[in-house]
Amino acid sequence: MILPEKIVTNRMILEQPVPTFALAEEVYAKVALSIESLHRWLPWAKLDYSVEEEFAYIYHVQQKWQEKTGFAYLMRNSKTNRFLGIVDLVKIDEKNKIGEIGYWLSNDAVGNGYMTEAVQALEIHCFAAGINRLIIRNDTQNLRSANVALRAGYHLDGVMRQDRWDEVMQKFADTNIWSKLKGE
Repeated sequence: MILPEKIVTNRMILEQPVPTFALAEEVYAKVALSIESLHRWLPWAKLDYSVEEEFAYIYHVQQKWQEKTGFAYLMRNSKTNRFLGIVDLVKIDEKNKIGEIGYWLSNDAVGNGYMTEAVQALEIHCFAAGINRLIIRNDTQNLRSANVALRAGYHLDGVMRQDRWDEVMQKFADTNIWSKLKGE
């Protein structure tokens, strides 16, 4: 599967990250700004998350790009170049033409429709590259994430009841499974 290194939307540039320590520091600063809200929903967003872990993630992303097994994009405001968050295509099933979209947004960018715009831009390229079904998963309590899927036109396929252990809440949690088909 091949996706473009850069996607331009009305307000953003989505671009493949290049692993540098300067970029890791920039992304880490946004993670640190948003860690309290990210920590609730994303297992990697530990309260002691470090810039070194961010660099390792960006390096890992570059490997996934080279292998064509994962595609993470930095989201930047096209006018200011301000880093906003990350949207990515993960868990690609080539045989069944399925991919999963994941995302996170910095607290200072929430509420402006950036993530819906990014998801819709990414899906256009995924469908053009041969994906037939895209999936978004979110904790049933994460209403902001669910609203992104709704605004982007995804269908709620169902709820996986108590399908994972929530470390933060120390209990089993439910997951929404959303999908969109190429023909929709």
